[in-house]
Amino acid sequence: MIFTFNYLLLGGIAIGLGFLVGKGTHFLKITGVVGYIITGVVIGPYVLGIIQLTPNEVETITNVALGFVAFIIGGELTRTLMKKMGKSIIAIIIGESFGAFILVFLGVYFITHDIPEAVIFAAMAPASAPAGTVAVMQEYKAKGKLTDSILAVVGFDDALAILIYAFSIALVGILLSSGVFSVSSAVIVPLMEIGGALLIGITVGSFFSFILKKLVEREEILVVSLTAIFVTAGLSLFFGVSLILSCMVLGMMIINIYPVDNKPVFDHVKSISLPIYILFFVVAGVNLHIGLLLTIGLLGGVYVICRSVGLIGGSYLAALASKVDPVIRNNLGFGILSQAGVAIGLALLASHKLATLGMPELGSLVITTIAATTVIFEIIGPLSARFAIIRAGEARTK
Repeated sequence: MIFTFNYLLLGGIAIGLGFLVGKGTHFLKITGVVGYIITGVVIGPYVLGIIQLTPNEVETITNVALGFVAFIIGGELTRTLMKKMGKSIIAIIIGESFGAFILVFLGVYFITHDIPEAVIFAAMAPASAPAGTVAVMQEYKAKGKLTDSILAVVGFDDALAILIYAFSIALVGILLSSGVFSVSSAVIVPLMEIGGALLIGITVGSFFSFILKKLVEREEILVVSLTAIFVTAGLSLFFGVSLILSCMVLGMMIINIYPVDNKPVFDHVKSISLPIYILFFVVAGVNLHIGLLLTIGLLGGVYVICRSVGLIGGSYLAALASKVDPVIRNNLGFGILSQAGVAIGLALLASHKLATLGMPELGSLVITTIAATTVIFEIIGPLSARFAIIRAGEARTK
């Protein structure tokens, strides 16, 4: 039996079951994200068939969740953090992000000989999952320069990942629409889309920061914050620019203009975000095409290997060029392998974009591959981070 109209029941089933299964995965020392995805797979059309969503429904849920995710990421990018980050950390972030992008592009192109497909998968590679890494650091009470460097990198590299994605998806749109590559269109169109997203985020962020300064009550702050997120996301969709980038800039504007020490906007937004995140990951699981899992073995393996080598190698070379401490240079790459929410969100966005370009099959392949490899990275990522801090001698407990 498939429920298609009772949205309240659908939401209750998805959030409730996702929460319970996510709790269960914690006993296996695996992030709840994996549990949420598994829930979506089980109740989706390819297993029990309880829930089946239309593309518009998937797009709506994805856009809402990514608006929250991007807003919170932007809220981490404070002036204080940027001043603390030395040139070496910035170099490492650039090195590991583009290392992963380049190697995944080359690896996927080698087995597919398809430039748009290679660009799409490469655009997913730089995104990380800070939650899993932070959990390991806390569990082992890790302290030291490597720990500080890892936390700085995973806290900031999603911002660069979003920029890389925005540029890449615009490039893919050009390639699939015209089939012709030109340097001018490959640069101008992405820059226009990125510029539009920046303009929306800055404008809306400045306006709502002024309003937030005048509010005291938690409920009022929360209402205005949600209004800002939805307005920014809506304007981004209306003008056809990157929703996730504009909402990230919105968060950056508010955290740097608005006196958050007295009125914690982001704490209020985070307090209501868990059900939205659960629903988002369950939807990702619902869209995971079981029939394609058997066909992504080589592609998934190439993605996992190339992304891992790119992150580790890119961070190592950047650290070597920056002449940072050998402890950081030799271990940092192993601490940043986890991948989850942002990558899945980018995959869902890419799937919708590909569908509008007449390539829904490629969109399904992207979602299925990234969701499957996320499970792998959420298992090996924390183990790799544990290896890094223990080898560096920064773990206080074993």
